[in-house]
Amino acid sequence: MASSEQPNYLKAAFANVYNLSLLGGAAVMAFATGDWFIGAAAVGVEALWLLVGPDFKPFQRAVNRLEREEREKNDRLRVQKLMETLPEREWARAHALDELRREIERDMQHNPSFQAVLMQAELDKLSQLHTSFVTLANACVRAEAYLGAVDRRDLERQMNAQKSMQEKGGDSTVVELARKNAAVLQKRLDTIVDIENFLARARGQMTLIENSVRLLRDQALTMASPAQLGEQLDDLLHGVDAIAQSAKDTEALVAGMQFDPVAPITAGDDRASTSTGRVQSR
Repeated sequence: MASSEQPNYLKAAFANVYNLSLLGGAAVMAFATGDWFIGAAAVGVEALWLLVGPDFKPFQRAVNRLEREEREKNDRLRVQKLMETLPEREWARAHALDELRREIERDMQHNPSFQAVLMQAELDKLSQLHTSFVTLANACVRAEAYLGAVDRRDLERQMNAQKSMQEKGGDSTVVELARKNAAVLQKRLDTIVDIENFLARARGQMTLIENSVRLLRDQALTMASPAQLGEQLDDLLHGVDAIAQSAKDTEALVAGMQFDPVAPITAGDDRASTSTGRVQSR
């Protein structure tokens, strides 16, 4: 995903292999010859470089290019790892989307209207869109795995049992435990609804991305400027951003719900364990 953070040009001016090699070479030469003027001159040149180098436009462009290449490499590795965890169908969708992205890039390069225009921003957005698709697919798979392991009807049955015990009254400890069980079960049911709502939104957004990228593929050769592509990509990325927080929240919900359900109190089980304070289940 593209980053808006500006590189630290001062750090890059100092901590690069060429600068450090020259400094090291000057220090070795000064030590070997005993001519400390060489060392003093190297320090002076280094100070001048650090003063003007970070503001030197060609140097900034080189740093930006290297930063972008490193970021893209890390993004590719992250996306590759995410794709390896996807089931075959989701992997195929993500792979097809990446192929469309490459075709759009190729057509943009062959579009005569784009030849004199920088397209890097639009290419970055295409890559970001693919990364977002894979991230959403991964979140959906995890959410679906959780929902597949939960029996909503069993939770509702347990909930009804807890409410029945509260209504019948009797031993105050049993009633209090039934109330706590009901509260936890209700939280689990609410979580299932939240995850189902997220899945509906995420799946819809993923389908929209696929359909929109196919449309962009059809239009790439006839667009008048990269700005047209950029506007459509911005709309898609805005929709992804709107659901990205939901993906994070859902991941947190799924991670936080990986526990055994509280032992239910049934109508025929009113014994509480005095040693642990937990209701015994049959």
